[in-house]
Amino acid sequence: MEYLYIKFELAKNGYSLTRLAKELGLYGPQSIQQVLIRKYISARVERRVSEITGITLANLFPDRYPTKVSRRKSVHADRINHNLSLYIMIN
Repeated sequence: MEYLYIKFELAKNGYSLTRLAKELGLYGPQSIQQVLIRKYISARVERRVSEITGITLANLFPDRYPTKVSRRKSVHADRINHNLSLYIMIN
């Protein structure tokens, strides 16, 4: 999800980056911004943003929290491709 949209959702719920940083005991709003633009990773910040906005972690940070359904499908697809490869090699 885009940085500005997340920031908007935080503001809609009465939070600025500064307020969130103070709440979490971080140095300043830059710390939150760095997580939201994915320069740094902080599960604590990501989890709190999710709680405030009401948006799931998978929707906020899809690159970090893939949905279980898509992961299961990809594992299943990999298994099918592997079995197909073995079948082709044997025949």
